[in-house]
Amino acid sequence: MKKGIVSLIASVAALSIAGSAFAVTFSDIKGDQFFWCAPQIEEMAGKGYITGYEDGTFRPDETVTKLEGIALFARMMGSGDKANEDLLKTAHAQYDSALKTAGLSWGQDELVYMLYKGALTASDITTYIAGEAKNTALTRGEAAVIITKAMGGEEKATQNMSVSLEYLDAKLIPTNYLQYVKYVTDNGIMQGTDNNFNAANSVTRAQLAVMLSRVDGKSAYSFINGTLTNVDPGSSTITITADGTTKSYSYTDDTKFKIKGDIAAASAIPGTVAAVVQLSGDKVTEVDAMSDVADETISGIFASYNTNNGIIKIGIKESETDKAVKMYTCIENVPITYKGTPATVRSISNGDPVKLELSGGLVQSVVAGEALETITGATIEDIVIDGEKVTITISSADNKYNGQSYPVASTVKVKKSNNDAELSSIYKGDKVTLTLRYGEITDIVATSTYATANGVIESILIAAQPEMTVKVDGKPKTYQIPLDCAITVNSKEGSIYDFRVGDSVSITTQSNAITKIATTTGAVNIDGGVTGVVAAVNTNYGFISIMVGSNEYPVTVFKNAKTTFITSDGKTIDLKSIKPGDTVQCNGSTTNGAFVATLVMVTKAAN
Repeated sequence: MKKGIVSLIASVAALSIAGSAFAVTFSDIKGDQFFWCAPQIEEMAGKGYITGYEDGTFRPDETVTKLEGIALFARMMGSGDKANEDLLKTAHAQYDSALKTAGLSWGQDELVYMLYKGALTASDITTYIAGEAKNTALTRGEAAVIITKAMGGEEKATQNMSVSLEYLDAKLIPTNYLQYVKYVTDNGIMQGTDNNFNAANSVTRAQLAVMLSRVDGKSAYSFINGTLTNVDPGSSTITITADGTTKSYSYTDDTKFKIKGDIAAASAIPGTVAAVVQLSGDKVTEVDAMSDVADETISGIFASYNTNNGIIKIGIKESETDKAVKMYTCIENVPITYKGTPATVRSISNGDPVKLELSGGLVQSVVAGEALETITGATIEDIVIDGEKVTITISSADNKYNGQSYPVASTVKVKKSNNDAELSSIYKGDKVTLTLRYGEITDIVATSTYATANGVIESILIAAQPEMTVKVDGKPKTYQIPLDCAITVNSKEGSIYDFRVGDSVSITTQSNAITKIATTTGAVNIDGGVTGVVAAVNTNYGFISIMVGSNEYPVTVFKNAKTTFITSDGKTIDLKSIKPGDTVQCNGSTTNGAFVATLVMVTKAAN
């Protein structure tokens, strides 16, 4: 988050950005005539924003060119900050073409950054940079425009249609500068001399130092580069993980949200995406998502690769028998690991399992291995069900596997406590040995730890994978509620729908799942039937998720060996024939704490 200051190139050494702060005393800014600028010059030089000349002078009365002025304000906005390196690459990809005719020998980073941030437009490049314009003196009127844009104040400034200025030369200020002059004046960034603004006068090095100091004091920009894991418009908060630390920040109506530089609504930001958060002090002023797609992990079978100008594209198939190959573009110098050691793409053979980590739509890392692999001594950390797909995340003492996620084959074989079992009997916290084929789990051998406890319900999540948080001995813990959980309410068979926060419960657990739960509550047992629209189908676990009316959360309906599925015209079908969007009427009863259907009538969605 600390601002990184990088030197401008030697051709503008007189106004360069240095790499470190240092104590400076210039020989030519001593005396009473420089009381108005000497402290700011020393401050800005001490922070490394500006430097003097080799002879120890600052030359405060020399003028600043348009390109120099824009570059310095871009650096203050963060163009040289390490946290913005990825953003800068995206900015170059989007805006390099706009600079082709400018004839630049330096300053490209600063200009594309200003374009990306919306502080400059293509027409501004023509006005300030094209041809010899870049080497002409920056005027005070132009400085007012650039500073307003750099501070993110243009929208507010241009909304003020009636501008009243107290400068004696207000009538001489061009109309296209008036709103910007008003903004920098009201914000204390620029002031006149003898109550004149002097819009046509050139900006001197001394004046620029003072402007930089004032903008720095007002903006105090810092940046966080990380993974944006949540944007919650309801509570106006964002959550970002960077350098292993996760932190939430509040944002306001003035916060700008962008996707690859384009303004977007907060609700449009994809979940789990690389992003840069811009802070002004402790306020979130801008959130830049680096992609319009969420970060993801792709697992599959290596099929091909090609390179173009050093950039690798990798072809992946979903399975051995799949003929379709999808190509993924890698970042420059993408790290590749093969069988646990650093490698090149040439080390990977067709048919090898691979895992691609994508962020910003680009492959950030490639991990490849052998066709068959066995992982021992692992612990189930998470089980995610997404429609037909099931993914298991594990922890392991072996760093090669620790924290890794693997898809589960639809034909997976499961043993638990030396007995054949269903995938639904595998719980978070179970100790497992996994067999992988081409990166997919084909066999699971699991054991659970058993315990009993008394506690109080703190929260209940009713979903395809129900969960309950129970406080035991003053410590809350979240448990899975599996299909075969035996639930007793008021000494009668009940369901998860009968529980309320605050109920006292007695529980029997296997690892991080509750297999038996008993409570005394005033809630009424709900049973009978349910009608709604299918949201998801999982044939592996044998359930459908149904959205009922205006309810926010889906109802989960399970099947057993006696469940019959028919269409509205009486034809018998199976669970695999049901698709999201179909309407279903389910009749059944609560069994072992879950609603199990005996008859499901399906009305197919219109094509």
